Amino acid sequence: CAFSRDIIIKTSITIFIGFFLQFNFLICQNKSFDKLDPVIKSFILPGWGQKSLGFSSRGRYYNYAESGILLGILGSSTYSNILKRNYISFASKHAGLSSSGKNHKYWVDIGNYDSINDYNNEHLRNREMNDLYPEDKKWSWDWDFDSNRNLFEKNRILSDQMKLAAKFGIGALVINHIVSSIDAMYLKRISSSKKADIIPYLN
Repeated sequence: CAFSRDIIIKTSITIFIGFFLQFNFLICQNKSFDKLDPVIKSFILPGWGQKSLGFSSRGRYYNYAESGILLGILGSSTYSNILKRNYISFASKHAGLSSSGKNHKYWVDIGNYDSINDYNNEHLRNREMNDLYPEDKKWSWDWDFDSNRNLFEKNRILSDQMKLAAKFGIGALVINHIVSSIDAMYLKRISSSKKADIIPYLN
């Protein structure tokens, strides 16, 4: 099962990157886009404006960065979801709980307490009445071994970290677009200054 899942992930990543590269090639070859300003081109697709100004090697750096960031986002999100499905299934088996209709806080709580009684008793002592769980079949849990609870918590934290990494990746993606457009603006000004004619004037 894990082997087939890895194949699916690798195939999805390959298809995604192939589509991205093909889109990059087609959009750069289409003459209807030639009238766009290089700054706008680089904001849409990092490196596109640099290539249109004759700085192809410089534009490739932004293309590689874009591909790497997209690959990181896809990989982190996929791995996070796989870990989440696994730790939920693991908790259902070893803590005797119902997995439906639970929020993120619930999964954090069951990783920190052996049972619902331990959780509720501590929150009662702290007078945190609003945080109590109903002691019914839907919300109850009771871990069979402390080692299984620790393993669950480890995987849950790793899943959250991968999800957070994907969010940071989205921010890096936006920054790459902005930096690429600023760089295209700089290269555009350099290209314009080189083409300018200098006419001496004598009084």
